[in-house]
Amino acid sequence: MKKGWVKLFTAALLVSTVLAGCSAGGNANEANGSLQNESVTKDGDEMVIGGAIMNLGWPWYQGTIDGMKNYVEKSGKNIKLQFEDGKFDINTQITQLENMVQLGAKGVVVFPVDGKAIIPTMVKLKEQGVKVVVGDYPQSPDNPEDAVWETFVGHDFKEMGIAAGEIAVNYLKTLNKSNPTVAYLSVPASGQASVDRFEGFSSTVKAAFPNAEVIEEGDPKGDRNSAQTLFENVMQRNKNIDVVSGHNDALVLGAYNGAVGANRDKEIKFIGMAGDKEVLQFIQDGNASWLGEVLQDPVILGEVALEALMAALEGEQLEDVTPLPKPEVITPENIDDYDWQNWSWLGN
Repeated sequence: MKKGWVKLFTAALLVSTVLAGCSAGGNANEANGSLQNESVTKDGDEMVIGGAIMNLGWPWYQGTIDGMKNYVEKSGKNIKLQFEDGKFDINTQITQLENMVQLGAKGVVVFPVDGKAIIPTMVKLKEQGVKVVVGDYPQSPDNPEDAVWETFVGHDFKEMGIAAGEIAVNYLKTLNKSNPTVAYLSVPASGQASVDRFEGFSSTVKAAFPNAEVIEEGDPKGDRNSAQTLFENVMQRNKNIDVVSGHNDALVLGAYNGAVGANRDKEIKFIGMAGDKEVLQFIQDGNASWLGEVLQDPVILGEVALEALMAALEGEQLEDVTPLPKPEVITPENIDDYDWQNWSWLGN
């Protein structure tokens, strides 16, 4: 992510560049969520691999597509990638997974819409001989035998919340207030992933400020417009809010837009999560409302997830969890160390 930064991960990974990929707007079919297939012709029989993407309305997930393409380019394997945009709708994603099987997919990387409802469909895929790797959002099966995926490849969401909390604490210490008020917008449908991010954030703030008021508000839709409406209601109930963060940048940007509309953006500070061009531009331009951005590299996630799936298809037994690097914190002080303008997944 940083200029000149070399990630010492695994010998098989060797991530050195972010592959230039197509933007979400150029790939998604608005009618059914289907994306253009990506085929790379190499030696050997072609293998169809599916990529069930949670929501390309969040630019971060374009990075997972770029990462999967990276793996194909580097591996020399004859893989046809078929991507589908679930549009943050569980029924849409279930249908897309079923269609992938009909089209002959031998394996699927699933970036699930939620933490549980997709599990019965993954069980059906397993019964049909299709191997599954879960990326980004961990699943919580009611029965252990329903954990049919080969491995989970994802970030430590609690670490992300902790990183955001540390940014908040550093700012709150400058206010000389023993009882600051912070707000956090979560996405209940994201299950344990949402819980972990909030717990990491809130526990970090409370450890430094035991008398702090931590407001958590859930946004079922998880998009910018709904988050703006939600935060407008939060501001009406709370006349003093010092810091806002949330599950991802769409929610935090929605809150920021609400604060701008209420002429409160100068008194409230914002902390982004996951990665968005607009947030990074605000930080680059010195917008004083933005304290920083907590970022996990989606390109590495996509690449490692497909690498794991191919290993499983070749008969390798995988660990239950495949770890990824810890989150990075981008602030006004260090943003010049990042070549973010050239990250293709941001839509640049």
